[in-house]
Amino acid sequence: MLQHREFLDHVLRDGNLQWLCYLSSTSVYGDCGGAWVDEDYPANPSTELARLRLCAEEGWLDMGHNLGISSLVFRLGGIYGPGRSALDTIISKKPLSDRQKMRLSRQYTSRVHVDDICQALRAGINVPFSSNIYNVVDDDPAPREEVFKYAEDLVKSKFSGCFQEDNYPDQTESTIQRVSRRDEKRVLNSRLKQELGIKLLHPSYKSGLRSIIEQIDVDLG
Repeated sequence: MLQHREFLDHVLRDGNLQWLCYLSSTSVYGDCGGAWVDEDYPANPSTELARLRLCAEEGWLDMGHNLGISSLVFRLGGIYGPGRSALDTIISKKPLSDRQKMRLSRQYTSRVHVDDICQALRAGINVPFSSNIYNVVDDDPAPREEVFKYAEDLVKSKFSGCFQEDNYPDQTESTIQRVSRRDEKRVLNSRLKQELGIKLLHPSYKSGLRSIIEQIDVDLG
């Protein structure tokens, strides 16, 4: 859309638009060696997609400024929720993709439940005129290996006797060691809480997964 900047600017300027929000990704920070990072930490994207996201952030913020409207950037962690979680991967009994294995190898992984993204959007709409960037992540950048282990325990508890150990995705130590680690960082959400008044519904993957499995009712036969 930003490739048609002049036309887009003309259309939006003649309308009643009051607010813009671009949903970006914490991937724009790149590899931070496991450091805690906030919105003031220098972005250093390590992939082409992350670089394009950073350029899009700058473009939308600049357009919002020129239009004189609120313009926000939400840098989202890994999104999970009903139908898209470690629980769903385990229950589907499908092997992990190469991309999932790479994520599994990380020591730290920032994530956010879709319900918390929704409440962040609602809060952002009601903020007085602003142009700012917010990290939208939970409080616990736990490794995916830990998340999958917790998800396995939940599945075993709810569907006792329906799953065998070899039905779970391959996530052994040998698998993890074969994939090089990259983009290590722990992302802070202090600004989200302080400026938008957000109280996370799911501050940890544990409460998020528990809420998801309560909604799962599948035929495991």
